[in-house]
Amino acid sequence: MTVTGRKYQRTHLPATNHFQHTAASSNVLLVGGPSCTSGSTNNDTNNAPTGFGGAGEDGESMYTPFPKHVPYPNVEHNSELLNEFVIFFFTIIASITQFMHLYRTVWWLPNSYNKKSMNFYLIDWDLAIFIDIMVSRRLLYCCILKFIDVNCPEAYMVICKKVAKYVFLTFLVASFVFCGAQIYQKTSYFHLLVLCYPLVLYLVIFGMNLEQFLRTIVDTEPNCINGMPLHSCSSNAGSIRTEIDALKADLNNRFKQAVFTSLLNAYYAGFVPCVLASKHLYYNKFWTTQHLVCVFIGGFTMCITYCFPMRYCDVFHRAAMHLGQWHRVNARSTSFPTFTWSKTSIFPYGTYVRHLGEVYRAVGSCTSAIPANNSHYRFYAIFRNPIIIYLILFAIQTFMIVLQLALLLMSREWQNGLSIGFLLLTNFFTLFRIARDYFIARRVYASEMLSHSKLKAQ
Repeated sequence: MTVTGRKYQRTHLPATNHFQHTAASSNVLLVGGPSCTSGSTNNDTNNAPTGFGGAGEDGESMYTPFPKHVPYPNVEHNSELLNEFVIFFFTIIASITQFMHLYRTVWWLPNSYNKKSMNFYLIDWDLAIFIDIMVSRRLLYCCILKFIDVNCPEAYMVICKKVAKYVFLTFLVASFVFCGAQIYQKTSYFHLLVLCYPLVLYLVIFGMNLEQFLRTIVDTEPNCINGMPLHSCSSNAGSIRTEIDALKADLNNRFKQAVFTSLLNAYYAGFVPCVLASKHLYYNKFWTTQHLVCVFIGGFTMCITYCFPMRYCDVFHRAAMHLGQWHRVNARSTSFPTFTWSKTSIFPYGTYVRHLGEVYRAVGSCTSAIPANNSHYRFYAIFRNPIIIYLILFAIQTFMIVLQLALLLMSREWQNGLSIGFLLLTNFFTLFRIARDYFIARRVYASEMLSHSKLKAQ
């Protein structure tokens, strides 16, 4: 596997103790100039090395390696249009199977007076239309944007997309009002509250940002291109922390979007049909509830694999290697010399620093994080080895499939077998994508982990 070469930089330590500092005496390496190799989506900027930002009193200098990045291969990732179609198809079929749980008949019995598989006359078709419009909004909007990209001249692209967005939102509002009025005439205001609750929740989470209601991934940060953030291999500690803050903001937005999308789809596909059903209707609550839970978990893993592909996690992994991590140690038991932490300095593995009266030890190959900063600590802990993320997703998805296979063996009615069979097919598709990314990432990061192990063994 190809890895980048190692470059070195002469740096100086802002020491608080006067001593002859050598690489062998303290078993540390310092971080130097940028030599990162990025993938096609990464933007490497060769900034002038800044090192530790000030010479130490001892005047000793050290040569330091920069973190090495393994080039990540180009792995096929679903386009936005394909992803929206898959999520739409999954949610629509899930809502249909939930209606089957509610309005199924016993048409197979010899003395049954009903020759149809479902009591279609009991279904509220205004509610069904409302659900269809809600779950198809992103697919329709994505198709509109693709049509504009293909047919609109470049000079009018921005204005056409703005006009299309507001026209489409007007259509959605008009459709929701019309269906809501029809439902209100047949029921009560409680049904309207149930239908509108997720919209109120959206305003609380995302505010008046309407773009995130129509798209799953939105470029919220200036360092994103086509939904993929960029990584700059900087040797400036302040720039590294600024990049980390931008990545955290994008990560939080994507995670909120994944949770909200999966909750919204499960709410309208599994919860609303049950709550708005006639109070005189009898149905098996166990099967409807397990269907609702399985739709939420299946939709959540589906959204996570789209919002957080392994190439996206690789950008965070590279940033985490520049950020590093501090572990607090007992100052009394520390015999190594300590340095004063500086916000302009990048510290090597094994360095002891003093910050706010506490002593910390650098455990990353290079460390520019702020000691005692929990946000930086969590960022490095999660993304120093992003394979664990996909391993957890793989375990969750495998558990869901095993559970659904057990439920399939328990089922005795036709609608239960159909609903579980459909969910199994979609979960197997998601499991394939998770497993593919996991095994590729494990192979890619094998050499990088080996190099880090050799560094710590020095």
